[in-house]
Amino acid sequence: MELELSRCVAVVGPTGAGKSEIALTLAEQFGGELVCMDSMQIYKGLTIGTNGPDAAERARVPHHLFGFADIQSPLSSVAYVERARAVLAEIQARGNLPILVGGTGLYLKALVEGLDPMPATPPELRERLNRTVTEKGLPHVYRLLQRLDPAGAARLHANDRQRIQRFLEVRLLSGKSILDLWAQREKTQCEPVPIVIGCAVAREILVEQIQLRAGKMLENGWIEETRLLLQAGLQEFLLQLAPIGYDEIIAHLNGRRTLDDVATKIAIQTRQYAKRQVTWFRKVPYIQWFHFDPYSGYNTARIIAFLNQRLH
Repeated sequence: MELELSRCVAVVGPTGAGKSEIALTLAEQFGGELVCMDSMQIYKGLTIGTNGPDAAERARVPHHLFGFADIQSPLSSVAYVERARAVLAEIQARGNLPILVGGTGLYLKALVEGLDPMPATPPELRERLNRTVTEKGLPHVYRLLQRLDPAGAARLHANDRQRIQRFLEVRLLSGKSILDLWAQREKTQCEPVPIVIGCAVAREILVEQIQLRAGKMLENGWIEETRLLLQAGLQEFLLQLAPIGYDEIIAHLNGRRTLDDVATKIAIQTRQYAKRQVTWFRKVPYIQWFHFDPYSGYNTARIIAFLNQRLH
């Protein structure tokens, strides 16, 4: 069965905006199945630290592409799109509604517009960059990217080793920013876009939600989850992948951070990430924004009415 992207729904927005609960409610209302669109929730072993769905949430509706990838083999955006499109088509073939949920704008862009394969990196260049990170540290490499590709560097967290290296590889290989290569791509779309719902929350509420979220995740076993990853010998891969918070917890386990310091740092990093997410999504013209107050049950009735009009 051919995928009808226009008959898919995506729920997007910044971390802490309540996307997951909204998507669950919509899936229950419309006979939907949830598909991960979060670049960290796709990895095994990171459920608590990425606020992935727990057993109770998974029992409510079918979930797909959560915790399926191995952190020792990071998944490219191209590989994610191939996998996601196949899953979306399978859900439609069952007569159900695919609902993408997540805050990774690049995944949404790749699904809708496609991604041209970037230049293949010669092994010697990757080895040289890996050696530079080891010898001089990731901050040194990030500063190099800031100098060569300031616009690209501004899109990335300073600890995102995988993407910092990739952006730098593309700049060194092509002489251009990866953002310029994306912009040069022809903007034709072979099919309509999905129905994209944006979750907007007032800044002061989002800040409070992020603070509460960090504390809850630590209480729910984030430290133990990190300890298990370290015991499995995955520290190097974990730090390369650079999901928010794990480096701070590792520092705590090594006696270099108090738990209060960890919670504070995680909340700050998450707020900064949420701000970048909002900036990204606000530039996407096909998102239909809805404003929410999490304390009032998100008022999903407006979205349900909107989807009833679009889907029927």
